[in-house]
Amino acid sequence: MALLSVDNLSFSIDGTKLLENISFFLEKGSLTLIAGKNGSGKSMLLKCLKGLEKPDGGRITIDGRELKRERERMRAFGLVFQDTSLEIVGSTVRKDIAFGLENLRWERERIQETTDRMVSLFNLEKIQNLPPSVLSGGEKRRLSIAGVLAMEPEIILMDEPLANLDYPSIKMVLSTLLELKEKGITIIIVSHEAEKLLSLTDNTIILSEGKIVNMGKSRDMMDALRNNEVYLPPKANFEDLSWLK
Repeated sequence: MALLSVDNLSFSIDGTKLLENISFFLEKGSLTLIAGKNGSGKSMLLKCLKGLEKPDGGRITIDGRELKRERERMRAFGLVFQDTSLEIVGSTVRKDIAFGLENLRWERERIQETTDRMVSLFNLEKIQNLPPSVLSGGEKRRLSIAGVLAMEPEIILMDEPLANLDYPSIKMVLSTLLELKEKGITIIIVSHEAEKLLSLTDNTIILSEGKIVNMGKSRDMMDALRNNEVYLPPKANFEDLSWLK
């Protein structure tokens, strides 16, 4: 059974369809890229999955149970925003990771244990007591992912995780994604930078005008991406796209 199943999800604003009959399923531990031109509905799909927007219709099922309420989706999905300033609020790295857990009213011991685990998992030991304002772009992105993962969502959603990062920071984030995938964490990434992410992902979904126009194993999706105006280096093959060599 698939971990996530999305069936005929639709969303509109003032009669304008922004998402139409979106259907797909994903296995546990998979890393999936959602690509498409600007305005194709990529970020809106994440918002509907997360519960930030209410779909007009459709079903979202995780591990066999349907998530009918926004609150259920808010808990099941963790969303890492493109702009880290929207979610990094703690005065230190450790306090930022603990912030969401305190809001969930976890017991102090559990917060301590989870924060320790996230600091170790994301290699934040040397900077755990520093203010986030002094971190690099890659470090801030890792911190934002750590803060979301700490709250134990079943699926992590990421909106443009490589935006505005320099080369070392991109490699840092890509390495983090690969480590999470290897640990069996299910991740969905929206990005217009397919050339940097494709070789790490298992599946690719292409959106156009709010509809899925193609999806499949990432290795087989290079022609479909180019045909839908998603940039990939000319004549590059799948193996050429790895940024972690």
